[in-house]
Amino acid sequence: MCRMIAQIETERLVLRALRESDAHAVFKIFGDDAVTRYYDLATFTAVEEARHLIARMNARNANGDALRWGIALKDTDTVIGTGGFNQFTRGWFRAGIGYDLARAYWNKGYMTEALRAMVQHGFENLQAAGLPLNRIEALVVPGNAPSARVLEKIGFQREGLLREYGYWKNQFWDLEMFALLKRAWSK
Repeated sequence: MCRMIAQIETERLVLRALRESDAHAVFKIFGDDAVTRYYDLATFTAVEEARHLIARMNARNANGDALRWGIALKDTDTVIGTGGFNQFTRGWFRAGIGYDLARAYWNKGYMTEALRAMVQHGFENLQAAGLPLNRIEALVVPGNAPSARVLEKIGFQREGLLREYGYWKNQFWDLEMFALLKRAWSK
């Protein structure tokens, strides 16, 4: 497991490393077409796909390519989403962030709470791990207004449209770039 995968507690959540025992919860998240609508992977049809995703996320955490948490309810330890830094651009002091949440937990403030904790950890704690960040970026498919709102709530700025920037599900996708600078977060 990556030395950077610190457990983070918020008022209602625990951000922690994903475990194989979370496979059924992860399957429920990614087995929902509404969750994967704007996602760059197909909707899961078997729990084995969730096990594979957990192993892949943990391997990327371990080798320092990413930092992805399971988002669990504090009172039950049930994983309701995942989120974190998908890539680090070392030397340029930036990282990309992404997230997902089970549909039953949408519009309840959980992702705003989790994302705020991830961003704080990124700006305040990753320097000690050799990954100082000045900028955190997020890419959002136009039309995914709930995702854009979550980012804007915690201070991300919409910077522009990247035309046909992504390709998945056999089509090109426009993506909106959102970013948050460390100096804006510190205010």
